Amino acid sequence: MKRTQLYIDPATYQLALDQAKRQGTSVSDVIRRSIKHYVEPKLPPKQRRQEFLKWLDAFNKKYPTPPGTPPDLGLEHDHYLYGTPKKYAKK
Repeated sequence: MKRTQLYIDPATYQLALDQAKRQGTSVSDVIRRSIKHYVEPKLPPKQRRQEFLKWLDAFNKKYPTPPGTPPDLGLEHDHYLYGTPKKYAKK
Protein backbone atom coordinates (compact mmCIF):
# COMPACT_ATOMS: atom_id res chain seq x y z
CA MET A 1 0.00 0.00 0.00
CA LYS A 2 1.20 3.52 -0.79
CA ARG A 3 1.41 5.92 2.16
CA THR A 4 -0.05 9.39 1.68
CA GLN A 5 -1.03 12.40 3.74
CA LEU A 6 -3.99 14.72 3.28
CA TYR A 7 -5.54 17.66 5.05
CA ILE A 8 -9.26 17.66 5.79
CA ASP A 9 -11.39 20.07 7.77
CA PRO A 10 -12.49 19.04 11.30
CA ALA A 11 -16.12 18.44 10.27
CA THR A 12 -15.11 16.04 7.49
CA TYR A 13 -12.73 14.24 9.83
CA GLN A 14 -15.52 13.87 12.38
CA LEU A 15 -17.79 12.36 9.72
CA ALA A 16 -15.08 9.86 8.80
CA LEU A 17 -14.39 9.09 12.47
CA ASP A 18 -18.09 8.50 13.22
CA GLN A 19 -18.40 6.22 10.19
CA ALA A 20 -15.29 4.30 11.23
CA LYS A 21 -16.68 3.76 14.74
CA ARG A 22 -20.01 2.54 13.35
CA GLN A 23 -18.25 0.10 11.05
CA GLY A 24 -15.58 -0.95 13.53
CA THR A 25 -12.76 0.08 11.21
CA SER A 26 -10.17 2.85 10.86
CA VAL A 27 -10.59 6.35 9.48
CA SER A 28 -8.03 5.43 6.83
CA ASP A 29 -10.17 2.51 5.69
CA VAL A 30 -13.26 4.73 5.50
CA ILE A 31 -11.36 7.26 3.37
CA ARG A 32 -9.89 4.54 1.10
CA ARG A 33 -13.32 2.99 0.48
CA SER A 34 -14.88 6.42 -0.05
CA ILE A 35 -12.29 7.35 -2.67
CA LYS A 36 -12.64 3.99 -4.41
CA HIS A 37 -16.42 4.33 -4.45
CA TYR A 38 -16.26 7.88 -5.78
CA VAL A 39 -13.65 7.20 -8.47
CA GLU A 40 -14.99 3.91 -9.82
CA PRO A 41 -17.56 4.02 -12.62
CA LYS A 42 -21.04 4.81 -11.38
CA LEU A 43 -22.93 2.53 -13.77
CA PRO A 44 -23.95 -0.88 -12.44
CA PRO A 45 -22.28 -3.83 -14.21
CA LYS A 46 -25.47 -4.79 -16.06
CA GLN A 47 -25.84 -1.29 -17.47
CA ARG A 48 -22.15 -1.10 -18.44
CA ARG A 49 -22.62 -4.42 -20.27
CA GLN A 50 -25.74 -3.13 -22.04
CA GLU A 51 -23.91 0.01 -23.15
CA PHE A 52 -21.02 -2.07 -24.44
CA LEU A 53 -23.40 -4.32 -26.39
CA LYS A 54 -25.09 -1.23 -27.90
CA TRP A 55 -21.67 0.09 -28.91
CA LEU A 56 -20.72 -3.31 -30.38
CA ASP A 57 -23.97 -3.46 -32.35
CA ALA A 58 -23.34 0.03 -33.77
CA PHE A 59 -19.76 -0.96 -34.63
CA ASN A 60 -20.93 -4.11 -36.44
CA LYS A 61 -23.48 -2.08 -38.41
CA LYS A 62 -20.85 0.47 -39.41
CA TYR A 63 -18.24 -2.18 -40.27
CA PRO A 64 -20.13 -5.32 -41.35
CA THR A 65 -18.39 -8.63 -41.96
CA PRO A 66 -17.46 -8.84 -45.64
CA PRO A 67 -19.35 -11.43 -47.71
CA GLY A 68 -17.50 -14.72 -48.03
CA THR A 69 -15.73 -14.41 -44.68
CA PRO A 70 -15.28 -17.91 -43.21
CA PRO A 71 -17.42 -18.36 -40.08
CA ASP A 72 -14.45 -19.83 -38.19
CA LEU A 73 -11.98 -17.08 -39.16
CA GLY A 74 -11.37 -16.00 -35.57
CA LEU A 75 -10.85 -19.53 -34.34
CA GLU A 76 -8.78 -20.77 -37.29
CA HIS A 77 -6.92 -17.58 -38.24
CA ASP A 78 -3.57 -19.40 -38.51
CA HIS A 79 -5.07 -21.70 -41.15
CA TYR A 80 -6.34 -18.77 -43.23
CA LEU A 81 -3.23 -16.60 -42.79
CA TYR A 82 -0.44 -19.18 -42.97
CA GLY A 83 -2.05 -22.34 -44.36
CA THR A 84 -1.47 -24.44 -41.24
CA PRO A 85 -3.87 -27.35 -40.66
CA LYS A 86 -7.09 -26.45 -38.90
CA LYS A 87 -6.87 -27.09 -35.16
CA TYR A 88 -10.58 -27.26 -34.45
CA ALA A 89 -11.92 -29.06 -37.50
CA LYS A 90 -15.26 -30.79 -36.95
CA LYS A 91 -14.87 -34.55 -36.77
